Amino acid sequence: MMTLVPNRSSLAPWSPEAMPTSRSLLDRMLEEFTGLGPSTARLPLDLTETATQVLIDVALPGVRPEDLDIQVERRTLTIRGRYAPVSAEGGNHWVRTLPRGDFHVTLTLPVSVESDSVNATLDAGLLHLELPKAAEHRARRIEVRQRTNDATPHNS
Repeated sequence: MMTLVPNRSSLAPWSPEAMPTSRSLLDRMLEEFTGLGPSTARLPLDLTETATQVLIDVALPGVRPEDLDIQVERRTLTIRGRYAPVSAEGGNHWVRTLPRGDFHVTLTLPVSVESDSVNATLDAGLLHLELPKAAEHRARRIEVRQRTNDATPHNS
């Protein structure tokens, strides 16, 4: 009888870094259920569609306007930026959850937008984007006129 024993040299030692964190598991679940990538799931944002535009608010504490690069093409919005460096380097850090470094987020918008008419403002760490819908996605009111008696009916 032959017994197979795994080759111990091919096994990596256990480390806590190799285990998925609750954050990475949550990111994967959010990506699967919402279609948003993990970097999007970490950025607090609101996306609202009105009859004429798409409105987006993104919380970006410590980000300056000159550290942002926003691009939009049809239905794709990309926001790239850099968080301002956080002071208090060194010492014993007990909790570190403030965002640091570069980030980027790519969103698929619900409709195409007019990229030449986008308005972006940053106030107190809140980025506000107003993206006008492309003409083909805007609701258009159709005027209904009263038919006159002397007009011939369509079904004649």
